Amino acid sequence: YWSFGLKVLAGVGVLALIDLLPLPSKWWAIPFLLVGAWLVLVNLSALSVLASAHHRYRNGPDDTTPLKAQDRAERQVHVVSVVLLVITMMAMVPLSCSAENIVDKTGFLVPMGAVGVATAAFVGWMIKRMVPGYYQRNSEARGGAVLGLFFSIVVLVILGSAWIDRSSAMGRARLERYAVKDTGTNIRSGSNYLQLYRPGQGSENFRIKVRRKELEAIAGRDSVDLLVGIGDLGSEHVLEVRP
Repeated sequence: YWSFGLKVLAGVGVLALIDLLPLPSKWWAIPFLLVGAWLVLVNLSALSVLASAHHRYRNGPDDTTPLKAQDRAERQVHVVSVVLLVITMMAMVPLSCSAENIVDKTGFLVPMGAVGVATAAFVGWMIKRMVPGYYQRNSEARGGAVLGLFFSIVVLVILGSAWIDRSSAMGRARLERYAVKDTGTNIRSGSNYLQLYRPGQGSENFRIKVRRKELEAIAGRDSVDLLVGIGDLGSEHVLEVRP
């Protein structure tokens, strides 16, 4: 598990280099993309096979009992987990906009991610206490529901808190001028970005996502005015770009 997991992380690191390194051309990103994607996909597949074999070794053949024949409480938790996963997948795109333009993304995502993991672990513990049979059923569908519930809670805590924090920041908006360090387009997603810093504080660099018309409006300029605000959770959000 450790071996495959570390290789997956290595692949993620290689993919991250596409954004971190100042590549002279988008074609230079292709080798990084191929190597990183290969490391991630191959080792995730290996982890899946290993986990399946390990699970069957410990628990025997899969439980093929239909969902409608299972205990009522099990059915309810299973259905809620799947529905919550679908809602999360649908909400990720609109909610992710609230987390894209946080000035200190690491300072927000790390603690909120920890809160999300703690919340998901607590919910899992409560389910185990209240519906003990839910985790005892040896089924691939049940395993997917458990993982989906955990993933959904973590993502919703992170993105939901970002949305709440950004909404509260709008009531404390102020206009500030920032120096433009660099502009560009993300090769993988096609999104446009600005690399900024506060004049006199060159070490405080951060990147925000902007629309194409905003990027075109500041072409050739060395500064830009941003409407920023601090939310109830203490994070600073870029609310609007005013060239």
